[in-house]
Parts: sequence; structure tokens; C-alpha cells
Amino acid sequence: MDTFPNAKPQSPSESAAAEHARRSVDEARAGAEELATQGSEALRSSAKRAREALTHTTDQAAEYVQAQPLKSLLIAAAAGAAIALLAGAVGKHHGHH
Repeated sequence: MDTFPNAKPQSPSESAAAEHARRSVDEARAGAEELATQGSEALRSSAKRAREALTHTTDQAAEYVQAQPLKSLLIAAAAGAAIALLAGAVGKHHGHH
């Protein structure tokens, strides 16, 4: 393979060193590709588990609201009031600085 036609011929030790370097780069590339594949698979698996957990939790919440509608309404109202008070306090705190 004459990439550089005007280059001087390599000695056997230079050729061996160049071949070793090429193999090392190829091995490093293959390792990096394998790590990228493993990372991608792990991410897909984690995302699937998160979706399943969210679906399960949403289903449980819907069942609770159907079973306890008044209690659910009171809890939601109390949570909304607490968030509104917290947001008001944070807004006043930031407004003074």
C-alpha cells in the first residue's frame, strides 16, 4: 500500500511498529464501540423500567381516586394550597434581595 509514493521504504522494525500501532488503534476502536453499545442498551433498559414504573404508579393513583374521590380531592386541595404558600414565600424572599 503506497500511500506516500516518495516516502523512503520502512525497515522491518518500523513496519512492525506501524503494524502494532494499527492493531492497537483497531482494538481501541472496537472497545469503544462495544462500550457505546453497552451504554446504549443500558439506557434503553432503564428508560423502559422507568416507563413501566410510571405507568404502574399512574394506574394505582387512578384506582385510589376512584375508590376515595372526596379524600383525593381534599388531598389535592391541601397540596395545592401548600405549593401556593411555598411559592409565595419564595417569591417574597427573592423580591427583597
